[in-house]
Amino acid sequence: MNRTTQFRRKLTYLTILVVMLIPLYLLGQPAGGGGDGGGRLAQMRDEFDISESDLGEISPASETMKLASLGMRGVAASLLWKKSHEYRVMHEWDRLKASLNNIALLQPHFDKVWEFQAHNLAYNVSTEFDDYRQRYEMVREGTEFLTKGVKQNRKAPRLIWYTGWFYGSKLGLSDEKKQFRRLFSEDEVLHENLRKQGIDVEGPEALGPARKPDNWLIGRLWLNSGYDLVEAGIPIRRQTPINFYETGPKWRIKHAEAIEKEGVLNDQAQEAWQRASEDWKGLGERSIPTTASFTIKMGQIDELHRRRAETIAEIRQLARPAYEKAQKAMLSTLDPVMQDALMTPAEERTKSQQSIAENYKADTTPDLSVVARDADPSVRLRVMQLVDSVKDLDERIRKTDGHRKQINYAYWETLALAEQEERTVNARRLIFEAQEALSKEGELEEAIHLYEESFEQWAEIFDDYPILVIDDSAEDLFDSIRDYMKATDSDEIPEDFPLRTFVELMGEYGDVNPQMYEEVRKTQQDKLAARKAELAEEERKREEELLKQEAAENSAAESEEETSEEEMTQEPEPASDTSDESNVSGEPDEEVSADEAKADESADEPMTEEAEAVAEDEEPATNDATNADEGGEGENADVTEAVVEEVEDLTEEGSGT
Repeated sequence: MNRTTQFRRKLTYLTILVVMLIPLYLLGQPAGGGGDGGGRLAQMRDEFDISESDLGEISPASETMKLASLGMRGVAASLLWKKSHEYRVMHEWDRLKASLNNIALLQPHFDKVWEFQAHNLAYNVSTEFDDYRQRYEMVREGTEFLTKGVKQNRKAPRLIWYTGWFYGSKLGLSDEKKQFRRLFSEDEVLHENLRKQGIDVEGPEALGPARKPDNWLIGRLWLNSGYDLVEAGIPIRRQTPINFYETGPKWRIKHAEAIEKEGVLNDQAQEAWQRASEDWKGLGERSIPTTASFTIKMGQIDELHRRRAETIAEIRQLARPAYEKAQKAMLSTLDPVMQDALMTPAEERTKSQQSIAENYKADTTPDLSVVARDADPSVRLRVMQLVDSVKDLDERIRKTDGHRKQINYAYWETLALAEQEERTVNARRLIFEAQEALSKEGELEEAIHLYEESFEQWAEIFDDYPILVIDDSAEDLFDSIRDYMKATDSDEIPEDFPLRTFVELMGEYGDVNPQMYEEVRKTQQDKLAARKAELAEEERKREEELLKQEAAENSAAESEEETSEEEMTQEPEPASDTSDESNVSGEPDEEVSADEAKADESADEPMTEEAEAVAEDEEPATNDATNADEGGEGENADVTEAVVEEVEDLTEEGSGT
């Protein structure tokens, strides 16, 4: 190869490089000011909202790190991931934090960087410390690291959800939850950082019973901000919608449970459960995307069943001969006992037949496609449309019921309804007080009395809400029963024990029987409906009593007004009063005249000592009569005083004579 050939090749390479710079410039030109959209890549970033300014805050340090890696950002990030693991194993915490910050600078828009490393700090690293205060500090490091990720990725609902989940789960469910919750409520530095993120830590939605921020409620506010982001059009990635949406309302429930365990067993606990119930109902009314082409609302399962029953009834009415023929053919394949129970009219069924008919009610519906095929030609098209509607409703019911079971929707709904009742809060308060009394010396009898009173109330609660026997608090109640048995020095449950059925259900080791739970789950819906009706009736009676009380108060007020008006009309009648007084005083005047006559007759006779004594005795007697009149009949007081004065005058005249 001569020099000429080498030179030609160099020119060829140089030409190719120059030619390649042109498309690279057209593609990668950065956007400039003055409406300059930049190259094609910059325009596509703006079009799909994936530029740095769209994704989150622009970090100059991050851009510098990317440039310094000279196109080997992936290799550098992998080495840093490896180093961070080594630092954690060797307990070199400062170097670990530095490595995590560098990884975040190289991969700021990789969600797993923030999720994994925040979890690493809060869950793995925190357990390496002995003092719970140091563990809390490391948990806070993890939450703050995750918050930085939210800043860098404003359109990542998963990161926001993960942040809210951290505040609730890690601070509220760990072994040190009592200490963590207290430290969090007093952490002013963290509260200030939350304010900068737009979390209202001083609002009523964030404050607990002590008027301090509560970790469960703060986590719920984070989750709500994620829900708002999704409603604005940002899709949910790497997470099922049902799991994404159910966490926020559940954090309300966890908050109510937490404050009750801390001894807040009053109106505040009742209000917390009421709000939790409202949030859970809101979840039931939320449209949840599914893998099908439609969305569902978990709180409308009864409405779907009602619409299905109405549609089938319309099919039966339109194609009655075909429907009854298909139904008889279907029933002929069943067991004779079941056939007899299903064919017997409802009012003539025995208890066993009623049970069979209730359990196999769905099996009485024939194959609707056969009904549509055999229907009269004049209504066949309409019947086919209704059959398609039933199939669509069946699919919606299947999806809705599947999602409800996935998050145990019925259980949490029932729990929130039961816990907001005053008797439930009172039953928990009695258990709490009994445990405190049991821990003190000399209060054993008081503890036993409180336990027994609480068990009676729990028996009533379980009768109305049997599904609560699978609750975590039911296990705590089972432990309380064991403590009660130890306090009473008894190894066996009495026959008349209020919670005997509950104890048998829990079993020897406190495990719930799955078959029994399934039976409880089936009967809970009827129990819940009956309880709702009972509560509605109680509310109606209370309203009637209030109305009656208001009517009685209004009637009493009107009576008082009428009485006062009558008194006012009677007061300005001086003439009648004067005449009455004159009439009353007339008789004493006559008596006085008679007395004067007698005094004149005896004037010439000197008074003896006995007469003087009698006169002196008459004065106090007269005074006593005056006092009696003043205390009893006040309206004759003036007349009596006049008579007394006349008698005294006569006595003085007689004495002088």
